[in-house]
Parts: sequence; C-alpha cells; structure tokens
Amino acid sequence: MFKPIRPPVEIMSATDIARLDTAWREIVSEMGVQFEHPEALAILAEVGQRVEGETVYFDADWVASKVAEAPSSFVWEGRNAERSIPIGSGVMSFVPAYGAPFVRRAGRRSSATLADLTDLVALIQDAPELDSAGGVVCEPQDVPVEHRHLQLVRTLAVLSDKPFMAAVSSKEAAEDSVAMAEILFQGLAGRTVMTAILNSNSPLRWDGRMTDAMLVLAKHNQAAIVMPGAMLGAMAPVTLAGGLALLLAEAFAAIALIQVVRPGAPVLLGGGLPVTDMQSGAAGFAGPEIGMSLLVGGQLARHYGLPWRALGGGLTTSQTVDAQAGWESMQVMSAAFAAQADVVMHAAGWLDAGLVTSFEKVIADLDLIASLQVEFGPFVVDDDTLALDAIREVGPAGHFFGVEHTMSRFRTCFHRAELASTANFDRWTRSGGLTAEQRAEEIWRNRLEAHVPPPIDETILRELDAYIARRTSELG
Repeated sequence: MFKPIRPPVEIMSATDIARLDTAWREIVSEMGVQFEHPEALAILAEVGQRVEGETVYFDADWVASKVAEAPSSFVWEGRNAERSIPIGSGVMSFVPAYGAPFVRRAGRRSSATLADLTDLVALIQDAPELDSAGGVVCEPQDVPVEHRHLQLVRTLAVLSDKPFMAAVSSKEAAEDSVAMAEILFQGLAGRTVMTAILNSNSPLRWDGRMTDAMLVLAKHNQAAIVMPGAMLGAMAPVTLAGGLALLLAEAFAAIALIQVVRPGAPVLLGGGLPVTDMQSGAAGFAGPEIGMSLLVGGQLARHYGLPWRALGGGLTTSQTVDAQAGWESMQVMSAAFAAQADVVMHAAGWLDAGLVTSFEKVIADLDLIASLQVEFGPFVVDDDTLALDAIREVGPAGHFFGVEHTMSRFRTCFHRAELASTANFDRWTRSGGLTAEQRAEEIWRNRLEAHVPPPIDETILRELDAYIARRTSELG
C-alpha cells in the first residue's frame, strides 16, 4: 500500500461537477435504468421507485440519499490480518490484471491454465507492490466452466494470504465464493473479506447475472466494485463528459439498490472510461483520454464521498512487452497515482487490451509501481538532506563520491529498478544482450523457484476441499 502525501490532481470546476450532477439525475429520472432481474425490480418498486417493465425511473433525490448512505471507508480483510487493506483511508492499493483468457510467458502466448494461475498467484503473493491476490488473474480454461470458479477461488484463497476477489460469473459462483470465504475465515459475521467487479451492460442496463451477484454480495456485506461497462464511442457517447454522466447514472442506480438490500454495504465507484478505436471498433485500453477519465473519476468519487477503483493501472493494447506497453502503462498508471485511486485494478500483468496476462509484464509493472511510489512520495528538506557539511567539505570542483554523507547512503539513496539495465553497451552485450522482456523472464523464473507458499490451517483446508469436491460433483 502507498500513502500519498500531496493532494490529488483535480481538473474540474465546481460548475463542471454541478452540471454532471444534473445530468445523471436527468438520466435516472427521465430515461431510466433497466434491471433484468425480477427480485431487484420488486425491491425498487417496494421503496417507491416507478417500475415499467424492466425499466426503473428513479427519484433522483432518493438515489442521492442512498448513495450518501454507502460507507466512505471499510476494511478489505485478508487471511493474514497484517495484509488487510483499509479502503477509503487515504492509501492506494494495487490489484493485478483481471479477466484474461490467455497468458504470455517466455515469449509464447497460450490459453490460460490452472498451472498458469497457480504460478501467477505465487508471484503476486511475493510481490510487495501488490496488495491483493486479485480475482480472475487469468481464466484457467483447462477447468470445466461449470465449476471453474471453485478452483479459481481456492487458488486465490489458499496460495495467497492477501485479500482476494469473489467469482461472479454466475449467481452460483457468487454464492460459492461466500460459502468458501465463510470456511476460510471461520464465519464472516459482517466482515468484508472479498470485493467483486460488477459491470453494467451499458448503456443503462444491468443484466441478470450481474444483478444476481450484486444481491448476493450485498446480503453478505461483501464489497461491490460498481464499474459501468461504458466505452466511449461504443456503449457511451464519444465525449468524456457524456460518458461520465452515463457512468454515474448506472453506478448510482446500482449503489442505491445495494443500500436498500443492506444499508451500509460497502461499495467502490468505478472510475475511468476506456475508449473505442474508431477505425476498427475495438476497445482502446490506453491513451490520454483514459488518464483524464481517471483524474475526473477520482474527483467525482471524492465529491460523492465514495471510495473508488481506477479503471486500470498498467493498461496497454500492445501484444508484447515492448516500448508501446511501457509508455501506455506509464501514462495510465501515473494518472492513477495523480488521481489517488483507493484501488488500482490491472496494476500488473495486463497485455493486449486485457486479453493476455503476461508473466514478464507482471515484473515490468511491479518496477513501474515501485518507481512511481518514489516519484509521488515524500520530498524532505532538513539538515540531513540539505547536506551543507558535505558541500562545505568538498568545496569547488571536487566530487562527492568519497564523503561520509555519500558513503553512508549510497546503497539506498536512489531507487534502483530490478528490471532496468544500467550497463554500458559492452557489458550488456557480454551478458547476452537481453531485452527487457528476456530479463523479466529470468526474474520471474527465479522468484518462482524461491517461492514458499503461505501457511494455512490444515483443518480449514480439508473443510474447504471437501466443500469444493461436493460442489464440483453437484455442478457436473
């Protein structure tokens, strides 16, 4: 976790925020938001919202009052209590890539397997830059989809002691995630031990699967990351202001429902919007517009008193760990730092517009996070850092290599990225002339070889595995 010491960058005026506030209110009250879910519709009708078919026309003031009831902070608990994350407390936390059906390792792209997921979670567990084990770090396609979520949650919960995310691919997956968490934590008793990403089917629709998961999470006090699926130019207007108005309308409709189901249930507002490649129609998960959307998304979340999740950190559309991947990831990650997101999703490993989780990109992104934590960290001016005695000792035309001020600090005075090459050309060539991607492969292989899984109570593990065996049989 990282605690920023300077104020976040905010680019909107009070007038801008007021106009966006008016816009989302007009959307929810006059255009309405659809819920493909009879129970959700009945709940909202019961509290006085106008329901016509699957469309809910909201009282905007009522929605605002419900959003205000959502907590501004909560603790996302880990199996190891020392790794729990205080969401909304002014610290930034970092979560790995999510949702990729493919992996890339050692220069080869392939369908993701359970073995890939296992290795990735091991790398995540040992990475101090990452605060959560994540969720669908990759989609283990060698496990039948009917019960894939069981192995996914087991891998996250057993092979890491960091906070993890629930599976929400179906209502059954969400319910199984809760049941497995109850075993792992020996009862939840209102504690929040999981988050989950809930994406609307933009524009203006929450489908049955996501609403199922929304209700399961709310009933058990698990945190919903409400992230509308709006993409500028496709499922949202091409303009960022229009996309934000739509995002707020969809998100606030869901947050209001969650607060009716369980007042005070934890939520995070999704901040940031991807763009559409207007030549191909493909999703563009990189570029300056995403960075700007994070800045305004964070400002809006703070205005409404909600913790928030940045759309992403290490986002790129590049297919490999190359210069494009580097500059795009830096562009988005630095915006997430400037906007001071409570949770930065896709912080490590994201490649190819999210289709791939790359082992080498994990290593590169960890270095990026570590370097930005220095860049956005404290700047200290005191007697020690002013170093007047050292300047006096060296005098004109001297050097500082041998003075005590340097000798006592030279090992730690500057951040040194593990992946970056600082060798001259001859030394680099003699060492094999490895690219950054090749050096990253060496690093993750060494880390996996040295990895030691975190301990877990054997009685709990047996109970968890018995549950998984029973549910696997039931689900076929």
